[in-house]
Amino acid sequence: MGNEMVIGVDLGGTHMRTALIDLSGNILRRQKTATDISHGVQQTTQRLIAECRAQMVAAAELGGAVAGIGLGVAGKVDHKRGWVIFSPNLPAMRDYPLGPEIEQSLGLPVLMENDANAFGSGESWVGAGRGIPNWVGLTLGTGVGGCLILNGKLWNGDDLGFVGEIGHLIIHPEGPPCACGLKGCLEAHASGSALLHFVADAATQGDLTSGPLYELWNDGKLNAREIYHCSVAGDPVAKKAFSRMGWALGLALANLFTVLGIRTAIIGGGVSAGWDQFIEPLRKSLAEHSSMLVVADAVIQRSVLGDDAALLGAARLVLEHRSLTSI
Repeated sequence: MGNEMVIGVDLGGTHMRTALIDLSGNILRRQKTATDISHGVQQTTQRLIAECRAQMVAAAELGGAVAGIGLGVAGKVDHKRGWVIFSPNLPAMRDYPLGPEIEQSLGLPVLMENDANAFGSGESWVGAGRGIPNWVGLTLGTGVGGCLILNGKLWNGDDLGFVGEIGHLIIHPEGPPCACGLKGCLEAHASGSALLHFVADAATQGDLTSGPLYELWNDGKLNAREIYHCSVAGDPVAKKAFSRMGWALGLALANLFTVLGIRTAIIGGGVSAGWDQFIEPLRKSLAEHSSMLVVADAVIQRSVLGDDAALLGAARLVLEHRSLTSI
């Protein structure tokens, strides 16, 4: 048992990342390559299988063996069958048996979860959620993912293929359109894409006409990181975009804390790097929209695992399934 290892996979629209992980949650080896699904689902699957096979070779070189593969994928998944039902980042994988394909090729068990749930599993295991029985997780990226850890376990609801989709809480029914087809979702206010849309709307409406932020938008070089830098530099439109983000997050968390009777949230994802620009508006909004919770008791924390959270959480799925370690 001591030299058994697991492979954690975080499959995104741009990159597929794999890691060789020991039973204590230590990452022994990382790999990252382009997902590039433009050449078809089968080719992407074969590339992922090759990445996992390389990790298996590395495990053997370290004197160990791989016990299984944990796979995190954005979107709606059937974690019991290992199928991708729909992934917004990988639309070609609709109703695709990714888990069984990998199992058949490598002869290893494959456990699959939504990537935000994998984030929650990882943070709960060796991250900011360790030892906290109940918390809400949010991942801020191109969209907004979410997860629920209740009584120390990842909450899977009725196994409908979706759970903890906090990004699609409607916080303003007349608000901006969301990629899901509805209006006013949290994701339409508090994601990387929401920041971009906010700036673009300001520019087209004449509220942003000059300065570095305008030039970035006008040159087609705008991204969430640049908006953050402009906000730090004092650009009023960029600051307003992050303020709206914080307001929306605080409102969503106030509702979740009230419904669930819990007080802790852990926030990760690439856009959480803008923490210093949205955390105070978040706390103010949380206070304004909370009636049950004593807001001073609320705990809002940043992820401590960063990009490794989903890899570690995916690996943990295997460990739980195999009962190889007590967590």
